[in-house]
Amino acid sequence: METMKYLCCLGLLLLSINAPLPAAGAEPGYMDSAKAAIRATINDLGLNDQFMAADSLCRVYIRAHPTDPGGYLMLAGTLLAEMIDQEENLYPIPFSALLDTVDLLCARALDTASANTRAWMYLLKGHARSYRSLWESRFGSLSTAVKLSFDGRSEYDRALECDRTLYDIYAGLGSFHYWKSAKVGGLLRWLGIFNDERREGIAELYLAAESSLVSRESARISLIWVWLDAEKYDSAIAIAMTLIPLYPEGKSFLWPLAQAYYFKRDFANSAIYYAMLREKILPRPGNYFNLVEIDYYLTRCRIRIDDTVGAREAAERFTSYERDIPAKTLERQRKKIDYLRGMIRKE
Repeated sequence: METMKYLCCLGLLLLSINAPLPAAGAEPGYMDSAKAAIRATINDLGLNDQFMAADSLCRVYIRAHPTDPGGYLMLAGTLLAEMIDQEENLYPIPFSALLDTVDLLCARALDTASANTRAWMYLLKGHARSYRSLWESRFGSLSTAVKLSFDGRSEYDRALECDRTLYDIYAGLGSFHYWKSAKVGGLLRWLGIFNDERREGIAELYLAAESSLVSRESARISLIWVWLDAEKYDSAIAIAMTLIPLYPEGKSFLWPLAQAYYFKRDFANSAIYYAMLREKILPRPGNYFNLVEIDYYLTRCRIRIDDTVGAREAAERFTSYERDIPAKTLERQRKKIDYLRGMIRKE
């Protein structure tokens, strides 16, 4: 997977596909048990990288609840998760159309909804903008991605104005506050234009992880990447380790584990998780971006533990698929490919 700027938001992709549990006093008709059961299954499928099955079940949900914007958002999130997993812009048109539908249905519901339902609709609208932002950061314009992230924050603020007890909102706000300060702020914080809200963002993510109805796991996923960015590697590892057994077929938690161990210079453990990733990716390498990424880091890990034979073997795997790599991946991964080629040429 590409660097954390694309993966740090993985938790955000799942904000609305975690299994909702009916809350005491919740309005009937929106978070009922039938919807909860379907969403729980979609969540499990998505986190286990079973995107086709998750897609099919999302469509079942939409047929059963055609006026519920949550169904369309779940399907958009599934498509985006697969695009990021494969490092390819596979579904740009249907993805955008689904988010347009979310906006339309939320707007209709807001006309007559009660305060709690209005909060949910604004929350879904915020997620829709955040999804678009993530897509833009990966496949489009960085400036557009930044603008959309602020638009998403505005929708989350509107949700809070309607119902401050809907703690799921803090999963979105927490991610926004942390990453705005960590990645977008920089010089602007130094100039006094942006406040540093990283601590606030972390606190909001923990609040969502402990108290939200449907976003507890997504908040924990976000915290993995937050701690990785903050160089709190043991904290990132601890959270990832609790989630891996729950979703053994997925890759989502192996990436930050491999990176966290690498950054803390525990290269032996890093190699273990990169090897696990390679085994999962090899049957479906896509555009080979991720396979190059893994072989590069496996080679580096072997060198760092003085395993020169293992390092050469890891680098030589690149030759088995080198001719199949598309031009775009060759360009994007040029430095790492040059490194692997250099290792192969060494005597």
